[in-house]
Amino acid sequence: LGDKPGAIDDYNLAIKINPNYAKAYHRRGIVRDDLGDKPGAIRDLQQAVKLYQQQGGNEKWLRAAQDRIRELQQ
Repeated sequence: LGDKPGAIDDYNLAIKINPNYAKAYHRRGIVRDDLGDKPGAIRDLQQAVKLYQQQGGNEKWLRAAQDRIRELQQ
């Protein structure tokens, strides 16, 4: 909790193990935003949206990622 660089490392590993893990992209995007990496956050969140749409059944997470992208693009 609070080790944001460590969290990035964990999400990187999760994505390496499973490149279709949408929530890992989503959460890494949030952490990147917290660290001030807005472009990286947007890329990760866009990838999460793409995967949520492909996988279906994740409407709540899909909307949350889309909302976060809109906030970052303002």
